[in-house]
Amino acid sequence: MKLSSPRGTGDIYGEDIDYRNFVIDTARKVFEIFNYREIITPAFEYTEVFSRSIGESTDIVQKEMYTFPDRKGRSLTLRPEGTASIIRSVIENKFYSDSMPLKLFYIGNMFRYERPQKGRMREFWQLGVESIGSDNPILDAEVIWMLNLLYKKLGFKKLVLKVNSIGCVKCRSEFIKEFKKSLNKSDLGKLCSDCRKRFKKNPLRMFDCKKSSCMEVIAKAPDISSFLCSGCRKNFEQVLRYLKNLKIEYKIDTGLVRGFDYYTRTIFEIVSEDLKSAQNALGGGGRYDNLINQLGGPDIPAVGFAVGIDRTIMLMKQLGIKVKRKAGKSRVYLTAMDENCQDYSLNILKYLRDLEVICDISFKNRNLKTEIKWAEKNDYDFVIIIGEDEIKSDSLTIKDIRKFKQYKINWKTQKEKITEIIGAGDYG
Repeated sequence: MKLSSPRGTGDIYGEDIDYRNFVIDTARKVFEIFNYREIITPAFEYTEVFSRSIGESTDIVQKEMYTFPDRKGRSLTLRPEGTASIIRSVIENKFYSDSMPLKLFYIGNMFRYERPQKGRMREFWQLGVESIGSDNPILDAEVIWMLNLLYKKLGFKKLVLKVNSIGCVKCRSEFIKEFKKSLNKSDLGKLCSDCRKRFKKNPLRMFDCKKSSCMEVIAKAPDISSFLCSGCRKNFEQVLRYLKNLKIEYKIDTGLVRGFDYYTRTIFEIVSEDLKSAQNALGGGGRYDNLINQLGGPDIPAVGFAVGIDRTIMLMKQLGIKVKRKAGKSRVYLTAMDENCQDYSLNILKYLRDLEVICDISFKNRNLKTEIKWAEKNDYDFVIIIGEDEIKSDSLTIKDIRKFKQYKINWKTQKEKITEIIGAGDYG
């Protein structure tokens, strides 16, 4: 048997690690500014956590979850998204008894059994925030503000923020009645088999379908915004007003719905105009005021968003957004010209690592030209050369491969000059 990673999974290494760390580090900084704290939940939960929150009739629950029995026959599921696990944790640990709103963020891998494609894997990485305990529309605006700021900090330019309101349970029930009335038998015949099922169980899920025949039918539907009650309408107007105050550009998209049953009122997503795909949403979220109560907790409102890390990185590469190394941290490569020089080189390596200098040593005895080319290719700033001449004179040669300068210093009497030289350049 030829060993390989399972379909829909992949190894992350090299440049992808640099991108991944940049996205996560940038997100952490943004979340810290807004006073969000990290929470880590298990990679699997009891299946009921997801089926009750996401919705029994959704594609995720029906088709895409990795569900399995444990040794005692209890049904467990690898998490397909982050919110349900966070809410389970909040209820179980009674975090809601603390001062509200409770501001949390998470970073983790998620799992969905679907057809793998570019930017969409069966194991994928996601980060997100949940703000729990307030129905103030300024919190909706803050969460949208964070999402928008994150992508700006990552270097994105050509993005569209879409917003909508799907109202409360009462608004939606009125809309669903009219929506069903608006479709005739001919329309229903054009729907895919999934949408025909959704029409009976959860018509709002039809709006997530990307099949052209279904989109054509759905285009005839009345706008859900026309069915907002006075409270929901006022709430949405306030959210939009706050976004204008923050100078955040947005586009109202009345066809925008979220795929999970728990959403209420404000929903939003950031779309890339450069991603040539029907699946071009980078991140999104919304308000979910009933979920905590639905899962057995108190009646507490909440709002949040999720971002696909893998898809974000894919688009960064497509747009040529480079990840820069932090300035000021030089990288040093030691090359010993032959085996006799290695003991001497190890002393220098230990000295540098004790000072927390980022450095490594050659494990191959190659010619100097090859070593320098290798160091340049692997993003080093300095090469320390140790040959017979250096050993005889108790010295070492430092080559600045970025500025094309070279220094020779005495190892016994001028050690401090090493850090002066390698710390002098501002690299990044």
